[in-house]
Formats: sequence, C-alpha cells, structure tokens
Amino acid sequence: MPENTPDISMDETLETLRRQAEARWGAEYVKEHMDLLELAASYVVSVGNNLPEVETEPGFYQ
Repeated sequence: MPENTPDISMDETLETLRRQAEARWGAEYVKEHMDLLELAASYVVSVGNNLPEVETEPGFYQ
C-alpha cells in the first residue's frame, strides 16, 4: 500500500539517478545523457508526488 510521504525533491531525485548512472555506466554516459536523466527524474517526482489516496482502488477493480 502506498504511504504518505513528503514531497519528493527534483534535485534529490536527479542527483540519485546521476550517481547511479555514473556508478553503472561511467561519467561519460552521464554527460551524454543528462537530458534523459532529467526527464526520468521529472517523471519520478511527478508520480511520487501524486500518488492516489490509500483508500482509492485501482481502476481495473471498478
């Protein structure tokens, strides 16, 4: 079940993705693909900050 969490920060999310990408694929990958990391971070923040209420059932149950 989703829990109520404080708003997810874009800066923190991007930094986490950047560090993980650098650890997996190297600094050159991060330089070349920073725009994709920023896009992925924006999606994570958008979804993470707009979770449904705990009582809300998924649409396929309705």
